[in-house]
Amino acid sequence: MARSVLSNLFWAFVVLCLLILVNAGKEEEQSTEDKQPQSTKQLTVKVPANSAAARLFKPAYDAVWKLREPEDKLNAIKHALKVAKETEYTGSYELNKLHLAAADIHQDRWHYHFAIDSLVAAQEVDFNRTVDNRIKRLKSHLQKVEKERSFNSDYIATRDSGPAKSFTGKVLVTYIFVDDGIKTRWSKKTLQRSEQVLNLVQRWHKKQSEAYNIDNLYFENKFFTAKRNPHLKQLSSVSLRSEREKVSEYVSAIMQGLGEKSLEDFIAHQLKIAEADQGVVIFHSNFDERSFARRCGMTHKRTRIINGVPTVDYFSQCKEEFVMLMSKVERNRWDKLHYTQAHEILHLFGADDLYNIKSAGRFALTDIMNFQSKQLDDSSIDPITAYAVGWQEQKPNTPFRVLDK
Repeated sequence: MARSVLSNLFWAFVVLCLLILVNAGKEEEQSTEDKQPQSTKQLTVKVPANSAAARLFKPAYDAVWKLREPEDKLNAIKHALKVAKETEYTGSYELNKLHLAAADIHQDRWHYHFAIDSLVAAQEVDFNRTVDNRIKRLKSHLQKVEKERSFNSDYIATRDSGPAKSFTGKVLVTYIFVDDGIKTRWSKKTLQRSEQVLNLVQRWHKKQSEAYNIDNLYFENKFFTAKRNPHLKQLSSVSLRSEREKVSEYVSAIMQGLGEKSLEDFIAHQLKIAEADQGVVIFHSNFDERSFARRCGMTHKRTRIINGVPTVDYFSQCKEEFVMLMSKVERNRWDKLHYTQAHEILHLFGADDLYNIKSAGRFALTDIMNFQSKQLDDSSIDPITAYAVGWQEQKPNTPFRVLDK
């Protein structure tokens, strides 16, 4: 009998302890909730389907998932999020899904800063550890991509200098395929593919110019092949790291193979034949090295008296500028060739790199001089580059100093 009573008392004690623990847990949970910011608590509240906010938000939300084109879907997402903000709609599931969908589009385009912004917004709605890891991976990738970010502090625009003064009017593109028979070789198919890419790049350039009301940009392309010149074989190791004298020697060897005395004579001759306003020279070697451009700048200055006031003018007597394009032509690497052609040509018309300017990390994020997009159509020419190539006269506001040299 005593043993039975003790047993009953033991189990009653166990039940009492469990009740105490459960109540303590609820109190702790309530305490934690009370410590959360009011905005976070509101975001987790489900709005009833028949509420006024939900009725206004639902059409905009549903419209997103009916679209297939990334740009259309992204615009619809922005609209839906705007409606949610205006109506104070706080359904966490729907808002989170919109932010994640936007992040997917941005990441697929290689617009990683925008992707991170969308993922962070999703986390503010409803934290998820998988999304948090995705943010960390993207930030790590950006650190690798932006390893040259702190190299420069100023932007140098070389407007109205050299054979390629401004990116308007009739532009002659002399495209020279360098074939030394050893390191860089060309087949009929790779020659054709390079020409096809150039045509696509030029259509993109023209489309970008129209956004700045430039309606007179058009191209004339002339193709040459510098083949199996003994001097080219000796100089085939030329690269961005080569001394300027070696690069000049390489260019001279190509010109001699084409029957010209110098690059200056070649450009002048071709411009006269084509009756073109601007001239661009591209040397394309069919191997992978880092491409680069040698562009002209302001080489001289003069002082004039205008209305009794001394005025200093800077001008250019530089006659030789070119792109040294070193990109292997392969079917599965079209994105790289599109980007390299489009990017390097803009240098000759005055544009500077943005990817190595410290203060440009969050500036002009889709500009082709700052970041490479997966597809050329997802890249842009923003006002700073448009200013440098002569598409607009007003110098834009920038977080770095812009110098005209």
